[in-house]
Amino acid sequence: MLRLEQEDFTCGRSRYLDFLKEAAEPTAKIFVKISLEHTESVFWAQIDTGSAWSVLDPLVAKRHGYLDLDGERIGLDTRLGRKSGILARLPVRFLADDGVPFDTEGTFFICPDWPPGRTFLGYSGLLASMRFALDPQANHFYFGP
Repeated sequence: MLRLEQEDFTCGRSRYLDFLKEAAEPTAKIFVKISLEHTESVFWAQIDTGSAWSVLDPLVAKRHGYLDLDGERIGLDTRLGRKSGILARLPVRFLADDGVPFDTEGTFFICPDWPPGRTFLGYSGLLASMRFALDPQANHFYFGP
């Protein structure tokens, strides 16, 4: 893992994808493997450091029973217009190809009418509370507390 001045900077590394066939995008993105509540349900999520909150795919939310959660109701302005939903703290596991997985919590925006197929990991409420680094030549995503 990455070390900085004799101290571990991260605890795990995974390979990320630039493109997903489900996400028809004209430019490369960063998709990392995660799971929620430490289940075996693994899926790809897009890193979005410009996003105010993480946004959970409604199909994933339904599968985990999150559409019925109580949480702070908010409106979120998106490229798709204003969406209404809740903010909920959820356990997240970043899966490691090397090292150990990293378990943390993130604040997710959950909206039943969000277009299915994409989960975004935002800066506020998740990425800002952890260490992460990228090696774009090798498509490696490093992560840790």
